[in-house]
Amino acid sequence: MRIIFENENWILSYGPINSQIAGYLYLEPKRHVEYWTELNDVELTAMGPIIKQVEAMLKDRLNIDRLYVVTISEAVRHLHLHLIPREEGGNVKGLPLIERALNPQERTTDSNTEAVNQLIQQLTLYMTKA
Repeated sequence: MRIIFENENWILSYGPINSQIAGYLYLEPKRHVEYWTELNDVELTAMGPIIKQVEAMLKDRLNIDRLYVVTISEAVRHLHLHLIPREEGGNVKGLPLIERALNPQERTTDSNTEAVNQLIQQLTLYMTKA
C-alpha cells in the first residue's frame, strides 16, 4: 500500500498500478469496520472533504471527467472506497471501467511504474498542502 495521505480517521492510498488506471485510489477508515453503520459521525464528516479534495486534485493533475466512488468489500472484509477516475474523453465508462479497476492486468511496464511514482508524489504534495 502506497499511502498518499492520512489523518486521524482515514488513509488514502494508491490502488494497484497494474489496473492501468492513473489516479485509482483507495480510501479506508483507520479502524476496522465492515459496515457503513459502524462509522461514527466524526469519520463520516471527515470522509466527504477528502473525496472532494481527491476529485479536485485529479481534475487538476489528470483532467478527469468523473470520479467513481465504489464500495464492494467482499475480498477484504473491511470497509474501503475505490476512487476510480474516468479520464476526459475516455472510451471506457461505467461498469467496464470499474471492472478494469477491480481486475488488473498481470504486469506493468517500467514506464507505467515511473509515471505512477511521479503522480503519487504530486498527489501527496497536493493533499498535504490542502
